[in-house]
Amino acid sequence: ALAGALREVVQRYYVFVSQLETQQQQSQLTLQTLWFHTEPVMEMMEVIANIVKTLNKGNTTGRAVLDLLHEQTLKLSGHKQAYDICFFLAKSSYKPYLTMLETWIHNGLIDDPYGEFMVQENKDIIHHESSLEQEFNDKFWSRRYILQRNNTPILFQSTSDMILNTGKYLNAIRESAFDFHDDTNIDMSTSMLHIDKQLLMNDHKKLEYTIHEKDLDETLEQAYKYASEILLDLIINKYHLIERFHTLKHYFLIDKGDYIVQFMDSAEDELTKRARDIDENKIQSLLDVSLAITSDDQYKDDVRIKMFHYDLISMLERVLNIESSSTLNDTVELKLTGLESFSLDYDVKWPISLVINRNCLTRYQMLFRFLFYIKYIERLLCNVWRAHKNGGRRRRRGRDRKRMTTKPNGAAYLRHKMLHFVQNLLYYMSFEVIEAHWHTFENNLKKVTNIDELLQYHLLFLDNCLRDCMLTSVHLLRHIHKIMATCVMFANAMDNVDDDDDFDSLPGAVVVSFNNNFTEQLRQLLDAISKEDGPVQGSTSGGQQHTLTNIIHR
Repeated sequence: ALAGALREVVQRYYVFVSQLETQQQQSQLTLQTLWFHTEPVMEMMEVIANIVKTLNKGNTTGRAVLDLLHEQTLKLSGHKQAYDICFFLAKSSYKPYLTMLETWIHNGLIDDPYGEFMVQENKDIIHHESSLEQEFNDKFWSRRYILQRNNTPILFQSTSDMILNTGKYLNAIRESAFDFHDDTNIDMSTSMLHIDKQLLMNDHKKLEYTIHEKDLDETLEQAYKYASEILLDLIINKYHLIERFHTLKHYFLIDKGDYIVQFMDSAEDELTKRARDIDENKIQSLLDVSLAITSDDQYKDDVRIKMFHYDLISMLERVLNIESSSTLNDTVELKLTGLESFSLDYDVKWPISLVINRNCLTRYQMLFRFLFYIKYIERLLCNVWRAHKNGGRRRRRGRDRKRMTTKPNGAAYLRHKMLHFVQNLLYYMSFEVIEAHWHTFENNLKKVTNIDELLQYHLLFLDNCLRDCMLTSVHLLRHIHKIMATCVMFANAMDNVDDDDDFDSLPGAVVVSFNNNFTEQLRQLLDAISKEDGPVQGSTSGGQQHTLTNIIHR
């Protein structure tokens, strides 16, 4: 483009010389007239010569050419002839770049045969191959289109992120439009997503070169607002994102325990087996039956089981990119039970996978595995409580009440302590953490203006839940794991008592040992929580205490 502009300048120069030669042949050219006409031309040609010399010296191409011309135009704004020629060269050089920019912000397409545009497309990644099974992030959104800072002219440095997002939004809309054509239940004629062959805005202002960045901001902002509003309407209203969030909350965050109780009643025998011995098809069938009985959620069919071959601590280490040895993972896999490896998964289609991506689903799964296992511990201890209760009734019926003496029951006391801890931990996570952050998340959803804000608020909700549920600290999670293991061993010991009429047959030394271990582990956990207490993520007040403080008081 610059070479073409230079050829035009040279052509004009030849015309100028021919005109002087004509005047000279007609004896109308004097020395004074010659100097009058050539002086401004000499100044312009000198400016052009300096620009060309600089470009040739550095073998400059692409964005560097545009920046040089833009800087020279700004520098010569006080000299009319020099400014005019620099502005002409800059405008001509920017024209193909602005054409690429218009195609990107109004169509979401990249027409860049020489790799000079600020946005680079990775054509190897398409949304249907966005690996939701393996990746902890969403490839399509984060890696399909990448901003190339070295190809971003100075004129667009401040708006580069907005330009990138505008085209990304339009691409998401285009991909979704293809999926929409396959949905016969959607009226395309009345939808905001009625897209013909192009997404081009009919009333957009054409981009033209200017030395002032603010002159282009209005057009860029208008295109950004147009794309963000359509994509947000698509995901929230057409693909029912809010209802999807409620489904995730109901099943993954267990806001209602109805289906969990039904599922545990039917699947407990299978889940207590070693993880590698479990029939996953049977577990999936039992889950489907439980969901069908207890829920009328329209998206319950998208919920399926997921059996992990590593425990929750290893999962946390993977998410936090903590290096763990393969020997440890193999050992965990051999000893893992179905209850420890069981989790849920969720089938998400495009474009919902932009928001509910593998990165977010992994966080949901961590929360579910933690809540589910604690729910199971509560179930075990409640079984112990029922056994104590029934055994006590039988003893009272078989004895003379007048001669009956009451003595302290150490096992019942320990069971009460454990059950109190587990139920308070569940209450803390369910109501003081998840419900509180969910309320904030719902309020944030009402004020989102683009998909990036939606992604940010969703991830913030999950990260705050993980942090307040102690799932971002391997140290705290190990303490809780020890306590839960002690509760399981105690419940199994009580279950192995042969004499149902006398639960005091469990040796007192064993009960004392369980009690001492549980008390010491609980003390260590509370000490660790007090040390890790800090400000809440996303809080504007640096002195606000972490929600973990509440569990210490409880």
